[in-house]
Amino acid sequence: MAFEERLSSHEDRTWSLLVGVMMWLPAELDTYLERVAKLSHAEYQVLRWLSLSEEREIHMTRLAATASVTPSHLSRIVARLQERGWITRSSDPRDARRTLAKLTDAGADIVAVTEPGYCAQVRRNVFAHLTPAEVHGLEDIAEAVLTPLREDCVKVLPPRTSQ
Repeated sequence: MAFEERLSSHEDRTWSLLVGVMMWLPAELDTYLERVAKLSHAEYQVLRWLSLSEEREIHMTRLAATASVTPSHLSRIVARLQERGWITRSSDPRDARRTLAKLTDAGADIVAVTEPGYCAQVRRNVFAHLTPAEVHGLEDIAEAVLTPLREDCVKVLPPRTSQ
C-alpha cells in the first residue's frame, strides 16, 4: 500500500489545532459539568437532547446520533442516568424492537439548573473568541467535515438559522 504525501505544513498546523480543540474543549466542559452537576459532557448531552425534544422522549438510535455518541456508549450512559432517576427506558409501543429513552422530571430539573452555566462556558470558551462571520464559517466547516463521517448526526440537528 502506497503512503500518501505528508500533510503540508499548513495542513499539519490546522490539523494539530483541530485535535487540540477536540481534546481540550470537551475536557474543559467535563470539568465544569463534573463540578456543578456530577455529570460528564456525554451524559449532559444525552439529557440536553432529551430536554429539547417534544415529549422529552427519543428513540435510542436517534439519541445516539444527536448526542454524538456510539450506540454502545449511549447504553452505558443511559444506564448510569437511569440509576440516578433522570431517564427511563421503555419499548416503543408502535415497534417493540425499538427502545425509547425519556427524560424524567428530575432529569429535566438537572438540565434546567445546569443549562445556563453550560451555555456560559461554551460562549466563554468558543463564541467569545469569534466574530459572527467566523461562527458561520465554523458551522459550515463542522458540517462539511461531519456530514461524510456521520450524516445521520447532521440530519437530526435543528435547521440553520440566519443569526
